Amino acid sequence: MKTPAAPSNLRNGLKWRDGRPYWEPSPANRACGFKGMVLKTAAGEWMERGAATTAADARTLWAKIVREAMQDTDAGGAARIKLRAALDRLPTFAADPHARSLVADLIERGRAVLEDREPGLTAATSRGDRTVDAMIEGFFNDAEALNRIARSSQRQYRIQSRKLSARFGRDRVDALTRPQLRAWYLELQKSVSTTTANAAIGVAGALFRWAMWQDPAWIDASPCTNLGLDQAEGRLVFWTFEEEQPFTAWCDANGYSDVADCVVTGLWTAASPVDICAATVGDLSKSVWRYMRAKTKRKKQEAVPGITDPVRQRVARRRAELAKSLVLNPDAMLFLWNHGLNRPHTSTSIRDRFTEARAAAIASGAVPATLADKKLQDMRDTCVTRLFASDPNIDRIMPWTGHSRKSGERILRQHYLSLLDEGAIESAERLSGYAERSGFKVAV
Repeated sequence: MKTPAAPSNLRNGLKWRDGRPYWEPSPANRACGFKGMVLKTAAGEWMERGAATTAADARTLWAKIVREAMQDTDAGGAARIKLRAALDRLPTFAADPHARSLVADLIERGRAVLEDREPGLTAATSRGDRTVDAMIEGFFNDAEALNRIARSSQRQYRIQSRKLSARFGRDRVDALTRPQLRAWYLELQKSVSTTTANAAIGVAGALFRWAMWQDPAWIDASPCTNLGLDQAEGRLVFWTFEEEQPFTAWCDANGYSDVADCVVTGLWTAASPVDICAATVGDLSKSVWRYMRAKTKRKKQEAVPGITDPVRQRVARRRAELAKSLVLNPDAMLFLWNHGLNRPHTSTSIRDRFTEARAAAIASGAVPATLADKKLQDMRDTCVTRLFASDPNIDRIMPWTGHSRKSGERILRQHYLSLLDEGAIESAERLSGYAERSGFKVAV
């Protein structure tokens, strides 16, 4: 069958190839990186001449506006003003999703020009309404936004953002209200926990702030403020010496010396796993270890724990390993090492190794069964309780752990009251013993 002749008098880059319409960028547009496009209907069929002409006209017009806005001249400045006005007047994606998709790449390129970034970072903003899902996608595609979050926290951001998406994903960002967020918070608090609910609202707040900082802004104010969040209770779970010593000994004897290194260092310095993973042998070989906690790096809160004998022994063990490997500069080597994979540990990999070692140690009967309740996250709390028990001077404890005084007082008051309970019980027992030794008899 003979291919029908192409229509005549085509314009604005519209071409007809074997009966199929195609928009071809001009040399000037191609030089700007604008790509051609096959022209199909929403049903996936080839467009008729009228629809194809309209699509080609739209792509040519947007390409011209964006191309002019890319110029670093006075004319380019005027073009950027026109481009911003055009973007602000765009109808919603829902009004005609197929028509928007035909120029979505050019719209995104225009937004990138105005925001002085590479195209594609927030492509979600050009594809449709500014919904919560679009906000989440844009946030996680924005390298600058992610750089402001500690790498160890990014996983938690993704987990909590999925909760936000499940509840409000299709809602417009500018339509959400504080009562809606408060109701969601209460639902999470009731169905999961206060800790999880607080974390979800914290991440949602960061996402809404990102939306406020866009140009043009998606919203004027965040609905995540003044929600009346409750303070979550601490885990009140602490390692005992009777758990620590047999567990670390078992780890050393069964190929988990890296886990023992982490546990001992965490319990005796109050450092989190992510900070232990970043420490070098040289860092832990001094009388004190000065470091900026990953969690509070933006606040520039420094922690200065003293190095005790248990940690010195672990460092000496690591140095002996490095000496066998003929390492020339052991001080520069990372203290925590994944021997199985021969690479540095991350907070995730050491947590997985700990979970594996804990289960095996309990199964062997070498450690108390109570170890099953312990996590790496409990090491920091445990160290603070030990410091408080040995010297209840908050002015000495806070520099060691890197807490501010205000947060330190709150933590000791809310998380470590069990120490006060233990002290009260011990005092009561001593008082009873003194009374009995003095001849006091309790009536039965």
